[in-house]
Amino acid sequence: MGSSSVVESWSITSAVLREQRDQLIRFWLACPDDVLEHLWVGTAGQVTREMVAQLNLTSYFSEPQLALRNRLGEFLREGFQQPGAVKATIATFLLSPPGQFRIVNPESHLPGWLVPTYRTLYEQGQSSFNQATTVEQSPVAASPQPPAIPSATPSSLPTPQFGEFPATLAELINNRLQLNRLLGLSNLYYIDPEDEEIRDELLQLRQHLAEVLLIADDTTLEAAFTSDFSDRYWALVRSGIQSVPLSSEMEQLKERIKHKLNPLQGGGFGQPGAAAAFVVAMMLYQPGTMQVDSAEQKLPSWLLPGYQEIFSSALNA
Repeated sequence: MGSSSVVESWSITSAVLREQRDQLIRFWLACPDDVLEHLWVGTAGQVTREMVAQLNLTSYFSEPQLALRNRLGEFLREGFQQPGAVKATIATFLLSPPGQFRIVNPESHLPGWLVPTYRTLYEQGQSSFNQATTVEQSPVAASPQPPAIPSATPSSLPTPQFGEFPATLAELINNRLQLNRLLGLSNLYYIDPEDEEIRDELLQLRQHLAEVLLIADDTTLEAAFTSDFSDRYWALVRSGIQSVPLSSEMEQLKERIKHKLNPLQGGGFGQPGAAAAFVVAMMLYQPGTMQVDSAEQKLPSWLLPGYQEIFSSALNA
């Protein structure tokens, strides 16, 4: 996601006056981790801080907003070191009045550039809010559940133009816009899997990615997994998108994958295209439902650690 075009689309005055809270939340949740600090010290961060500062104990939140706040809280309670935790914290700011959100030892959990804002909003004047919740890992404080307010329309969210998806993996590796799109959608789906729009876009992106992976040779695959693509790929695998039922087209692709990996059908590890097929398989099978015997001998070194961390650990659990 290109940061400059997105930031310039926001106006502090219009965002606050139009109560574009939902748009700001989605904006932050979809942002790549590596541009968060740049955006926070710029216009988007200023808009967010101003909107959070306007909240108080009488602020109204819609039922979907309260439900999202609860999901974000559950996510953060799993730890601040997991991917997407910083953006989830910022999103929680937008749904938590000052004094109603507290993190124990914020310097240990938040990046340095976010700590001053957290302390200003949620610790200064804390004593005036006697209902604040304190949790060791992550807190989303309970606020009164007032009547729902009209939420802003999702269509007003700035939408960058991504262009056509690259035709080859080599092209994708050098396409920062599509790489960041992959990361943003994966993280956003991981945090909020009930968002149908995000789910459908990620499913479409996964299909495009599967197509370019299957035609990539082993040299290109290794180059990809030693580049920024690796983090983006594993974010998708961790997102949980594999739990969504497959379309008929993706079911056919899954059968092709099984054929390429089945020694009884002329496939299997060591055969041309096996590594690419297995990379695609991990995007289709849920962790814990697929196992490779003697993985240390069969999987290439650039693929083994990720498989062990996500799939082997799920099997052992």
